[in-house]
Amino acid sequence: MRVESGCVFRVSSWIGSVSAGVILTAACSNGVAANCPAVEAHEETPAYLAYSQSHFQRAEDLYGQQVSQHPQDLEAAAWLVRTLLHENEISQAAAAAAKMMAQDPHSAIALTAQAEVQYRQGEPWQALETAKAAVAANPCYARAHLVRSWALRIDSMYASERAEIQSAYEIDPTDPDIRHGWLSIALPAHEVSSVHEALKTMKDMDEESRQKATASMEEMLPMVFENSETCKVQPSVASATVPLLPAFLDPKHVEAYKLDVQLPQTKAKLTVDTAASGIYISRALAEQNGLKADPNDPPGTVRAESVRIGPLEFHNCLMGVSEAPFGGRTDGFIGTDMFASYLITLDQPGAKLKLDPLPEQADFVPGDRAIPSELSNYSPVYHRRQYLLEPVMLNSKTRKLFILDTGIRFSTMTSEVAHSISATKVNFTNPIQTVSGSTLHVYRDSFNMQFANLALEHQSHVLEFDPSAVNANAGFEVAGMLGFDMLHSLVLHMDYRDGLVKLESVEGASERGSANAIANVGNDQPMECPRFQDQDFPARSAIRAKVVSTLDSSHLKPGKEVTVKLVEEYRIDKCTLSAGSFLTGHVTATGPSKGSAGSELALVFDHGQCDGHSAGEMTLKVIGLVAPPDQYDALHSALPGEVAGGGRTQAGTQVGYFDDNLNPGGPPHTIHPGIVTGYPKLKLDPMGGPGCSAKITSTEPNFRLWIGSEILLGMMVSQ
Repeated sequence: MRVESGCVFRVSSWIGSVSAGVILTAACSNGVAANCPAVEAHEETPAYLAYSQSHFQRAEDLYGQQVSQHPQDLEAAAWLVRTLLHENEISQAAAAAAKMMAQDPHSAIALTAQAEVQYRQGEPWQALETAKAAVAANPCYARAHLVRSWALRIDSMYASERAEIQSAYEIDPTDPDIRHGWLSIALPAHEVSSVHEALKTMKDMDEESRQKATASMEEMLPMVFENSETCKVQPSVASATVPLLPAFLDPKHVEAYKLDVQLPQTKAKLTVDTAASGIYISRALAEQNGLKADPNDPPGTVRAESVRIGPLEFHNCLMGVSEAPFGGRTDGFIGTDMFASYLITLDQPGAKLKLDPLPEQADFVPGDRAIPSELSNYSPVYHRRQYLLEPVMLNSKTRKLFILDTGIRFSTMTSEVAHSISATKVNFTNPIQTVSGSTLHVYRDSFNMQFANLALEHQSHVLEFDPSAVNANAGFEVAGMLGFDMLHSLVLHMDYRDGLVKLESVEGASERGSANAIANVGNDQPMECPRFQDQDFPARSAIRAKVVSTLDSSHLKPGKEVTVKLVEEYRIDKCTLSAGSFLTGHVTATGPSKGSAGSELALVFDHGQCDGHSAGEMTLKVIGLVAPPDQYDALHSALPGEVAGGGRTQAGTQVGYFDDNLNPGGPPHTIHPGIVTGYPKLKLDPMGGPGCSAKITSTEPNFRLWIGSEILLGMMVSQ
């Protein structure tokens, strides 16, 4: 290995022995760390050596002694936090990080330790922002770049991940975690990219060398993005549709959907599971098909040379094996990650699995997530191993990560998270017996959940959940699983490569979980909505968004996504919503107004393009409607932009805004919730729709919000 001009070069091993030429792959500086002095090799303390060798109990003892003797030594305290995290002592690590923040809340060392804890607590969005603050405090603190790379990876921002790892490595190549990240991610990415480019230009390479180079490249490629591939799919089938087989709990209720899978000797009906990895079958079924483990395979696995699913053929499949038979009349499970090389549509109401080509990506090595126009109505999710994780807002109080899991019948939640949001303090769960005789515990409370474009209110069959196995696999804490009971009536569109998901409600879907049930229509105990109609909003704090496609009440259905464009830049806490970026939401109800010949449309907006890229969840309420200027010409320039807690960032500028007609009879420069201007036949109830969404009613059988109309929104903040 050699270093030249800020680049680390190494000879690619795949070609050195088979060709006279060599290809140099480079891991070059990205400029972020160019002005930072590199940490030189240094004598390792016993504590550091213990950490480097994964002797974490000894490292904890030694770092604990250092912190006890030198309470102001933030670096020692930070290593103690990391050691505790490796030992899964999350609460102790959080307490230690909080103590560091109390000592010096602006220290890059303390901020980075806090970010490491936030990541392990399953709050990657917080970890990313805290690490960003650490980099701002000291761009040359290497660990801050490393922590940012963790959060960027599971957000499918792979190019940014590698840039952060490269910066961290250039600053401190002695850190064992940074060195591991560079060797396992950044360097392979450079090698794969170089090999791929070389193969395009070296036309005279002999076939044997080309095959070796391609095999080397394919072996390294899965290291540079989240991948849980256990089979090689034949690329000959560009698209396919495979029927799903419903498994009935009783004559009226489906408890799962299955796929017909052809194993080497027999067929198997495997439950489709969005949280499983590959194929998982019983030992008896494996033996029936003559499946055995290869010498170097992990315990509890077997290999199949060929597996067929509809027109698809998979090769060299590593399968998990259960020593006990499966309950629920299933032969096993099949993870949807088997089809990760496709754009997946799991249409459960339509009982079919549809596979389409993924959109073309710019480079062979995956870069940052790009959302092409054909996937513009998809939402980013976190992707770790085989898991697709949705940030779920619970009871409008806290946001936690839940795994999409169609393979589990009832949704689950950890006891810690459930206690943190529930008002129930005594006899927190009810035990229920399963068919197999085991006991499950159901929370004696119902929960409101908001995620993606859905609001699921009063979920009352949530099971207690031990997350230890899932947490160990994911590498951070998971709050629970969104099970078949919540997902069965939805069409799930999944793009594993880019970490994108669309959850689509289907009108007329059976049982609870249908579009109307999701919207909380006809619930015996309607959700109690906070009342703020008597409050006046400062006009300058409102979010202005234009309708970009006419919203016709007669053509919209519950679950339909709607999009509006921001008129001005708006800042919410640490998120900047840029002018021209989009807010997305969905329809929660449509139809005739009750007791009249009129019509109604209920909407909620809950996602925005934060800082110009990945959409973030937020709680927005529609507080006013303004017709386009050609219907109502009441635009003026009046107000300064900066407001405390959120607002336009150009302080003191004059921006186009509205006059006092937004609050007739009230204080000037304010908006009265429910105001409608320029649409004389419309009324707005900001909290009148299902799940406290905004309800628009008309005296006409149907109505339209025309292109150019402005929807005024307020940011709701938990008290």
